[in-house]
Amino acid sequence: MPSQSGGKMFVMKTSKHILVAAVLGLGTVLSACASDEPIAGPVPEVGFQHLSAIQFNVAKINVANAYQSPMKMPNVEYLFPTSPAQAMNAWAGARLKAGGANTSAVAAFTIEDASVIETRLDKTEGLKGYFTYEPAERYDASAQARLTIQNPANGASGEVRVSAKRSIEVREDATLAEREQAWFNMIEALMADFDAQMEKQVRAHLMRWVMSANLK
Repeated sequence: MPSQSGGKMFVMKTSKHILVAAVLGLGTVLSACASDEPIAGPVPEVGFQHLSAIQFNVAKINVANAYQSPMKMPNVEYLFPTSPAQAMNAWAGARLKAGGANTSAVAAFTIEDASVIETRLDKTEGLKGYFTYEPAERYDASAQARLTIQNPANGASGEVRVSAKRSIEVREDATLAEREQAWFNMIEALMADFDAQMEKQVRAHLMRWVMSANLK
């Protein structure tokens, strides 16, 4: 494991945008062992097993992905070990549960944005730039989804929408394994923001349909 002074490092800058609020995270410096291989072993997944399910008084919950990746630059979400869309699908499966036995109400969780944009960063010119490792790319990830509930029997309905954003910068000397680990950390942080805000929105606007939940 290289030292912080002599080893390769990420310069990670995080930012998040939730609904109409923007919060800038502090920069973090991460060091990692050098490797030219992708993350060894099974691909890590963003997990939500530690979170309790939110049970709604609905007959079923439909999950749909309305976001279509362009599958070309500057979009790079399809290269991620765990993409925002995969993470949001996993979140919906773990957190949203239907518990209504005698109701015609139906919930729908729709992914609206699951993009990751890569931006190449300018490098310092001249001798200083030649001897300095700098951030080479910035990755901006978005997770936006809509949760709606409709009951055709009485016309009752409700809807919430949540949007979260995170970004990182990766140094030019980062190995593939280090880059994939940075991507994974970004998606994990992105989904933590998304989960926290979805809980707040459900508590504020959809509690009439909640049967049981351990909401913060």
